[in-house]
Amino acid sequence: MDYIAYIRTSTDTQNNGLEAQEKAIQSYLDTNEGNRLETYVEQVSGRKNNREELTKALAHCKKAGATLIVSKLDRLSRRVSFIANLMESKVKLHIVDMPNADNFTLHIWASLGEKEAQLISERTKQALSVLKAKGVKLGSPLNKERSQKAKDFALSLLPTINQLKEQGITSYYALASKLNDMGIKTFTNSTWKPMTVSRTLKYINT
Repeated sequence: MDYIAYIRTSTDTQNNGLEAQEKAIQSYLDTNEGNRLETYVEQVSGRKNNREELTKALAHCKKAGATLIVSKLDRLSRRVSFIANLMESKVKLHIVDMPNADNFTLHIWASLGEKEAQLISERTKQALSVLKAKGVKLGSPLNKERSQKAKDFALSLLPTINQLKEQGITSYYALASKLNDMGIKTFTNSTWKPMTVSRTLKYINT
C-alpha cells in the first residue's frame, strides 16, 4: 500500500518529537511493507486549521490514491471539527498508535484531545503569569544563539540543495537520501531524514 507521511510539532524546538514520529511511522511501514511516497513536515500549532504542508499532503494522497499516515491523532489536530472534515474528504487515514480505530473511535479521541489542549493552554497561561509577576524574563539567549548557528549552517548548504533541485531531486525524502549518499552530515552531525531537510529549508527561508 502507498502512504504519504505527515509529521508535525508545535514549535521548531521540539526536534525530539519529530524524530519520535518518524521512527514510529517508519517502524509501521517496515513491519507492514508499506511504500512511502513522500513525507510532509511542519512546525505549527495543532490549533491552526490552515496548514500548508498538511494541505499538500492531502492533495498528494488524493492524486496518488495513497493513505495519509501519522503517528498519533493529535499530530493532525486537537480539534473535533478538523478531524470530522478530514474524514469527510474521503482521504484514507492511518494512525500508527490506533491501527484498528474506526471513525466513531477517532471522534471520541479527538474530543478528548481538544479538551486536553484547552487544559494545557490554561495551565501554561497561569504559569507564565506567575513567572512574569516574579519578574522573570521569558525566552532564552542560548536558544537564539543556537537558532542563528542553525540558520548559518542551512545557508551554507543552499548551493548544494539548489544544485540537487536542478537535477530534479526536490522532495524531502529524496533530498535526505542524496545528502546521506554524499556524506554530508546534519547540523547535529547525524544522518538526514525528511524532517531535518524540512527544518533546514525552513531556516533558509526565514
